Amino acid sequence: MCLAAIAATVLLCGARGYIIYRQAREKPKEALSISLYDREGGKTEEMPLEEYIIGVVGAEMPASFPLEALKAQAVAARTYAVKHMRAFGGGGCSGADICTGSGCCQSYKSAEQLREKFGSDAGRYMDKLRQAVYETEGEYAAYDGEPIEALYHSCAGGRTEDAQNVFSSSLPYLIGVDSPGEETAGKYAAEVSVSLSEFTDRVNEKWPAAGLKKNRLGEQVAVASRYESGRVKELRLNKITVSGRELRRLFELNSANFTLSIGEGVTIRTRGYGHGVGMSQYGARAMALEGAGYEEILRHYYTGIEIKKAEP
Repeated sequence: MCLAAIAATVLLCGARGYIIYRQAREKPKEALSISLYDREGGKTEEMPLEEYIIGVVGAEMPASFPLEALKAQAVAARTYAVKHMRAFGGGGCSGADICTGSGCCQSYKSAEQLREKFGSDAGRYMDKLRQAVYETEGEYAAYDGEPIEALYHSCAGGRTEDAQNVFSSSLPYLIGVDSPGEETAGKYAAEVSVSLSEFTDRVNEKWPAAGLKKNRLGEQVAVASRYESGRVKELRLNKITVSGRELRRLFELNSANFTLSIGEGVTIRTRGYGHGVGMSQYGARAMALEGAGYEEILRHYYTGIEIKKAEP
């Protein structure tokens, strides 16, 4: 074959190769979808998984947080979703894969709701959320090859908690770790004050066997033990002992990490906000501000995990 013919063949093959490459790049990727049950509207909607994650990140974490913190939140939220999706063996929720109830699954806001929430910053913040989600597209946290229970909370009060101390179930990737730099959280520290009578009445109504007397609370009420994180393990209430979590629920405290001061009334001071297990969102913010990437943040709060990618 002459040189001209060889050159023509090479050019033709190169052109065909480019066309095939371009077509492969331009062909839309098959997207993972998720079914979402709207608890307020009472209906189920099918949507792309990544669109759902944008709605979760925007609802669960301030969009003003650093990008790497938002990316860590995106992976945590996606992990939670994948864990529940029926396509991956999850049990689903309310006949769908997941629901909009924060007390049941994860908080979620539609694009319209997010734009209303962000107001004049809507364009900038929506772009930031999309960047956080699509730069981690499909990624989730796994342990021994399986999606983890990617629990998270607002702020830990300095240290996260072992899962077994809160949910009575031990998980190797949900163990307590230090969580510095959270002090900027609006609910990092708080206090609840009630009268001696109200404290006595509420405790005795909940636990009649306690037998508290309002004029003797100083000697009848005391913290018996704490976990390493500082959260109250057991609280002595005269004749009975209850867990710190139980008192937290009774008085709707921000955290089980609390102290009690008894004088003319009862003042309960808390540190941290939420159950304290898994990733601290304000801790993630602090790490990102110090230069940590999202994978470093995730591996700090979820011990021993690997990052995997969900495929259709």
